[in-house]
Order: sequence, then C-alpha cells, then structure tokens
Amino acid sequence: MATILLTWELGGGLGHLMNLRPLMEELPKRGHRVIAALRDLSSAHEMLGGANVEYLQAPFKHQKMRLIEPTCTFAQVLHNCGFSAVEELATLAGAWRTMFKCVKPDLIVCDHSPMALLAARGLPARRAVIGAGFTAPPDESPLTNLRTSIEPDLAQLQAHEDEVLENSNAVLRRWGEPTIDRVARLYNPVDEMFLLTFPELDCYPHRRGATYWGKWAVEMGQSPEWPAGKGPRIFGYLKPFPALPQLLTTLHGLPNPMLVYASGVDDALKNRFRSPNLHFADGPINLVKAARECDVAILNGTHGSAATMLLAGKPALHIPIFLEQGINAAAVAKLGAGINAMPNEPGEIAAGLHALLNLSQFGNAAHAFAARYADFDSARQVAKLVDRAEQLAA
Repeated sequence: MATILLTWELGGGLGHLMNLRPLMEELPKRGHRVIAALRDLSSAHEMLGGANVEYLQAPFKHQKMRLIEPTCTFAQVLHNCGFSAVEELATLAGAWRTMFKCVKPDLIVCDHSPMALLAARGLPARRAVIGAGFTAPPDESPLTNLRTSIEPDLAQLQAHEDEVLENSNAVLRRWGEPTIDRVARLYNPVDEMFLLTFPELDCYPHRRGATYWGKWAVEMGQSPEWPAGKGPRIFGYLKPFPALPQLLTTLHGLPNPMLVYASGVDDALKNRFRSPNLHFADGPINLVKAARECDVAILNGTHGSAATMLLAGKPALHIPIFLEQGINAAAVAKLGAGINAMPNEPGEIAAGLHALLNLSQFGNAAHAFAARYADFDSARQVAKLVDRAEQLAA
C-alpha cells in the first residue's frame, strides 16, 4: 500500500477538485492511502461523497498584498500569491514541508500548488503536476507574456520573475536544499506532468515534448430541464461580471429556450429576468448533458467548460473574467469555434451572441474539433491516469 498526497493550493472554482477526483475515487479502491490537502474543504463532501479519503487544510495565502495588475506572466501570478516576501513564503512553504514530513507520502500530486512543489524539493517523495496548461508552465526563462493584448514593460516582467526566483532560493537555502536557476524549475522536471488539456487549448503552444491527456468532465449535477421556446437552445454557465445585467436584458428579449446556471449572482437580478423561456437553475447543471443538448453556450472561458463544449461540437460566446479564462477564450476563438467578448462591453457581448445564433461557421468549427477527437475516451484516459499514478507511488 502506498501513501499518496493530493494537493490543491491556488485557484477558485471546482475545476481543480475535479482534476483530482479520479485519483480520490479510484486509488483507495486499489488499497492505497489517499490524503487530500485542499484549499477549499467545504466542497469536498459535495463533490466526492463517500470517497475513502483523508482531508487536510492546504496552506495558502489568504490576502493578496503588493498586487501586480494586470498579471502578464506566470511569475507575476506567483508573486501575487505569496512569493513576493521571503518570510511569508518561508512560513507557508514550511507548513507544506511539515505536512509532508508528517504524512510521509510516496507520491505528491499537485494541482496549482507552487508552494507545495517548492516544499517538496529534496524530499524522497515522487512529484507529479496535474492541471491544464496554465498551471503547468514549461521549462523556459523568461516566462512567456500570456496577456498578448498589451505590450508590457519587459524589464519589469524580468524584475518580478527575478524576485520570485530569489525568494524561492532564499527559502531553499534555509532548508539546505539546492537552489534553482529559473522559476520554471519549480515545475520542471517532475516525475510526471499530467497535462489535462488538448494542444489547441494549451496556453503555451510552443511547449515541446508534451503528452496531452485531454480533458474530461464528470457527469454530476442536475440534468438540464429546458423551458419551451423557439429556436436554438442557449445554455449559460456564468459568474458575475460588469455587463451581466445587459446580457440578461438581451436574453430576456429572445424567443429561444434558455437555461442559465449563474453561481454567485444575486437572486434579485435573476428574478428580474426570469421568464417562461429563460430559466435559472438552482444548482449546478450536468455540464456534459448540457453540452449535448444545447446549441450555443455562453461561458466565462473556464477551461473545463470550454473543452466540454468543444468535445460536444457546440460553439460558445466566452466572456472571460480572469487571465487564464481570457487565454482559453482566445484559443477557442482562434479555432473559429467561438467568440471572445470583454466582460465590460455589453455591445460586444450582444453582437457576439447574435453572430453565434445566425452564422453557421462557428458551429462548423466546433463540429470539426469534435470530429478530430471523436475517438477520445474519457474513461480510458482516467484509467490510464490512475494506473500511472499508482506506478509512480510504487
């Protein structure tokens, strides 16, 4: 029996937990001890039910001080999340290191857990990184500017990356561990890189020698119940953003059958726009079924929802809120399978929705992606993932 520690340190939403879920469900069945150190424990029971897993609270930075905005590189993301001050980094990474020494894992699988990866250096456990391309940067220096819409100050980008590197090395020196020569060495090399994406959606398209495991969605949540209406079905999976009221105004004027899951959106706003053909779900919707049954989706550019719609051959209007979502939305737009609109531009959003509903080219491009991956088997990939983790832990 091996001891396997799964970590989730940074990032909101349930996508990170979904990445780890197959390991949490299957490895205990094979007789292994599985411990999950999670950023948000409140959703673990809802997502995993009776999975035979032990839970710990993951150390992470709660308040973002010395904030860099806008972030352009992954180093700046790390800077904002605890790598900007040596003492804070030493404390948080030290908490991870203490956890590792207590648990004594044979394998550590890290989903968006840079401090955990720092803390694991020099320890005997094998290390694996799991996640979409954004949370698994390639071995390069300097790290790529991911916000291609602006021309950043390259000297400032380098200064921030150098600061993250020096603070990381200061902590490693305290522990008597070898230092690293670039920030990307936190992630490279590791014993396995589980890239849960497709080449077309990798935000580092120049990545070399990568193995792509694809992206699967777990069929959980309530089945979509579509209202009556005329025309293509529209599915919305949205968080709050500035132009959401204007988008709902646009939807309210359409005759289409529409189903929206709007997590975190005020009930008063939803009640204002409810109608016989525009329904708001009161809980998470089974995204796989929604993708099969809808004709057009409106999303915030999250990687999981974008990939699910593409695999179902459905075009989407993406309204990204964060950097990673913007990268995902741009990748879908590059494929021709969707439109990317700014979250504070209601006119742009309305025009994008109109184009998706009236032009066949977007649906054709989405169908082309789905056809390209028609042989992609989620169950087979999950089984391979669990097999590989078990090999690493042996």
